[in-house]
Amino acid sequence: MVDNIRELVDAVKTKGAKRVLVQVPEGLLMKAQDILDALEAAGVRAFMSLEPCYGACDLRDAEAESLGCDLLVNVGHSDFGVNERIPTLYFIWKVDADVKPILEKEYEKISEYKSIGLLSSVNFLHILQDAKAFLESKGQRAYIGKGSLLEGQVLGCNVSSALVVDKNVDAFLFVGSGHFHPLGVGLRIDKPFFVLDLERGVLERPDYTKFLKQRYAALALARDARTFAILVSAKPGQHFVDPTVIKERLGRLGRKAWVFTMDRITPDKLLGVNVDAYVNTACPRITVENRGAFRRPLLNPDEFAELMRSIEKDAGVAA
Repeated sequence: MVDNIRELVDAVKTKGAKRVLVQVPEGLLMKAQDILDALEAAGVRAFMSLEPCYGACDLRDAEAESLGCDLLVNVGHSDFGVNERIPTLYFIWKVDADVKPILEKEYEKISEYKSIGLLSSVNFLHILQDAKAFLESKGQRAYIGKGSLLEGQVLGCNVSSALVVDKNVDAFLFVGSGHFHPLGVGLRIDKPFFVLDLERGVLERPDYTKFLKQRYAALALARDARTFAILVSAKPGQHFVDPTVIKERLGRLGRKAWVFTMDRITPDKLLGVNVDAYVNTACPRITVENRGAFRRPLLNPDEFAELMRSIEKDAGVAA
């Protein structure tokens, strides 16, 4: 049994930190007081941020700095490569689960595939080896790819661990919980894709038709847009695209654009902004999961690029 709190305290003490700010994802907020108590008992002055934490791209380093902390502790995520303002400890909160009973019960759903790529979110990566051993015991080949993240790890915005083994496999299997991370894979690959949900104890092939329909509808509506709001997040790890490049590209086609910044991008903040379409340069999850909540078509950078290629081709303009 993994003792995450003890391991977290040991990791903080190894860093020699005396004053820390801890941030956790919403699902771990019930552990907040236990974490603070354990750190204080170890002689570490600890604070807990109650602001939402969406990943290693969403660091409260400025908040930690303002509190005089010598360490920020980001719980539940792996290093995303963000340039931090103060030293940061990325602590992976491991979740224990037994994958074999579910695989045995649901095996027929994936038995026809000779080779399978295994994927997971960071909290369940340690379970992938058990899944690999089970599949190989059935005579199948199992691949755990290493992209720009940890081995086998995928995010909703980074599926490189899947792409590096795509040519070697007949299908993919995501092992874990939640839907954003597997959704990123399901929308990027063309091969059969299955999700083994450890919380519900089922293995199924998800249907992403709804998300694809929303995407195509947004592209169609944005095609006639003359004015755009380019949305930029202040979160340090969500600067994926230079907004000025988007603005200039629109300008070459006679479209008008303005750049708006905020910490968390939500529909209510845009009520006073009168434009025909939005381009989201921050976390793609905002668009994929909440597109319908925005009153104008909302596009991620890859969708915007697709739109521009089509418009530029029709206009005879070089990209």
